[in-house]
Amino acid sequence: MLHKIIKALVEGHLIKSICKWILSLPTKTRKKLTKLRTKVDKLLSIPAIRMLSKRTPVEENKIIFITFRGEYDCNAKWIAEEIKKRGLPYTVVWTIRKKVPVEDIPKEFIKTYRSSYDFYKHLASAKIIVDNGVSTSVLLYKKKPDQILIETWHGSIGIKRFGKDTNKDKNWCRRAEQEGRMTDYCLSNSSFEDDIYNDTFWSKSRILQLGHARNDILCERDTERLQAIRKKVYDYFELPEDTRICLYAPTFRDDGDMRPYEIDYQNLRHALQTRFGGQWAILTRYHFRLLKKLKNYQYGEGVLNASNYSDIQELLTCVDVGITDYSSWICDYMLTRRPGFLFATDMAEYEQKNRDFFYPLDTMPFPLALDNDQLIENILQFDSESFPEACDRFLADKGCMDDGHSAERIVDAIQRMMKGETL
Repeated sequence: MLHKIIKALVEGHLIKSICKWILSLPTKTRKKLTKLRTKVDKLLSIPAIRMLSKRTPVEENKIIFITFRGEYDCNAKWIAEEIKKRGLPYTVVWTIRKKVPVEDIPKEFIKTYRSSYDFYKHLASAKIIVDNGVSTSVLLYKKKPDQILIETWHGSIGIKRFGKDTNKDKNWCRRAEQEGRMTDYCLSNSSFEDDIYNDTFWSKSRILQLGHARNDILCERDTERLQAIRKKVYDYFELPEDTRICLYAPTFRDDGDMRPYEIDYQNLRHALQTRFGGQWAILTRYHFRLLKKLKNYQYGEGVLNASNYSDIQELLTCVDVGITDYSSWICDYMLTRRPGFLFATDMAEYEQKNRDFFYPLDTMPFPLALDNDQLIENILQFDSESFPEACDRFLADKGCMDDGHSAERIVDAIQRMMKGETL
C-alpha cells in the first residue's frame, strides 16, 4: 500500500485520482480546480521524490538523458549514439514524453516516460545525468552528491538572451538558477557560449569546450552516414531525390502572436527557383508549443509541415536554404556554409516585449528582411561568393570550434567521469 501511495505522489496524480468528480463540474470551475490540483500534486510530489531518491542507490555505469522536447534529438542523441557505437558497458536510459515518436531510439536503450515513477527511479540511480535545458530542476529533482549533472544546452551561438535580467518568465529563471547550482559540467562549442554560461545561471559550473555533438553531421561532407540521413529525410517527406529544400523554422513568441509567421510561400518558392534553379519544397518547422494553433493551418502547394520531425539537425543536412527570425538553429546551419536568410517582421517589437539580442541581427552573415518583399529581394540578390567568407568571419569572431569530432571528445570525457576522474 505504501508503495502505491509513493508512486501516486511521485507521478503527481494523487489528488486527481481522489477527485474524479471534478470532470462533472462546469468548465470554468473545472479549469480552476485542475490548476489548483496540479499545484497541490506538485507540492506533494516533492517529499515523495526526495524519499524515493534517498532509498535508491546510484548505479556506477548508468546514464540518463533528458531533453526538454522529450524526443530523440539534440546533443543528447548524438552523445548516446557515440556511446552505442563504442559498445560501452553503460545502462543508457532515454526520457520520452507521451505521444512522441520512439522508433528511432535504439532498442538497447531503456525508455522511460518523463515524470513517471520509473523515471524518478532511473533518475535517482543514474551516475550521470545529461540535460539539454533545465529539466532536472523543472522536474523537481535534487541531484545527489555522488551524481554528475552535465548541461549540454539546446542552442549554441544563440541570438536571444535568456538570463534572468531579460527573461520575463521568472518561474523558469528560478528553476534555471536551481539547475545551475546542481550542474557539474557545461558543454560548450565556443568562447561565446562560455561567456553565456558564465553570465547566466552556470557561473560556478565547470565549462568543457568540447563542441556540440549534434553539429558533427553538419561538418561532414559526402559520408555514408550523411547519405543515409538524406535518404531517411527524403523518404519521410516522399520527395524526389532532385528536389531542393528550403526550411522555414521561426522561434516561439511568448505573447502567442501569429502575425510574424505570415510568410508568402508561393512567391518564396518562385524566388528560390529563379535565383538557385531546380524544383523546391518548403519545409515549415514551428515551435512545439505552437502546434495546437497550427492544427488546421493551410500550407499551400509545395509546402510541407516538418514540425513533427524529431531531429532538426537531420533536416539541416538536407537543407539548401534556411530561413528563420531569431532561432539559434541558423547558427548551427551556418557550419554548412549554405545560404540562409532572416525574416524578422517584428524585430523591434520582439526585442522590446520578448527577448533582447546578444548582437545586432545585421552583423550576421544572413541578409535581414523586415517584410516579405524584402525577403524576396534578398533571395534574388543573394551573393553566393562572399557569403562563405562572411560565415567564416562570424564563426571565428565567436570562437566556434565545432569540427565534426565533438561526440568523440564528449564521450571520452564521460568515460573518465564514470571512472571517478575529475576533469
